[in-house]
Amino acid sequence: MFDANIFDDNVLFHGSPYKLDKIVPNQAHDSGFSEGCQLAVYATSSLDMAICFALGCTSESENAQRIMMPEYGNKMHFIDCHPNYGGKGYVYVLDKSRFVHAYGTQWVCYEPVIPQKVITINVDDYLDSHCVITCSN
Repeated sequence: MFDANIFDDNVLFHGSPYKLDKIVPNQAHDSGFSEGCQLAVYATSSLDMAICFALGCTSESENAQRIMMPEYGNKMHFIDCHPNYGGKGYVYVLDKSRFVHAYGTQWVCYEPVIPQKVITINVDDYLDSHCVITCSN
């Protein structure tokens, strides 16, 4: 599904449940790292992490949240929400030269970014490999 040509040191990835022509900065909220709370376009050097964000998040309660932590491996932990079952997700390939390193595999750009390539994924193809789903009810 993923062309080997997208894997080079000059690109980063961004995952979204929305198909976009241009990715604009958004205010992020990260309880663990202040670097994760910027008004920016976020990208990652990890294709797996981008896929996790491409799965979407359908809320099941007002306490819904998604969390990615190293202890979960390359999986998104969905709490009181779930991926967009049966839907599509989008992995964007971005020019790394537009970004500055934030922390770990995370990079930020403070201006809108036009993707070099958009890869459509089927969410259901990644449920077992990229998700942990927990309901508190």
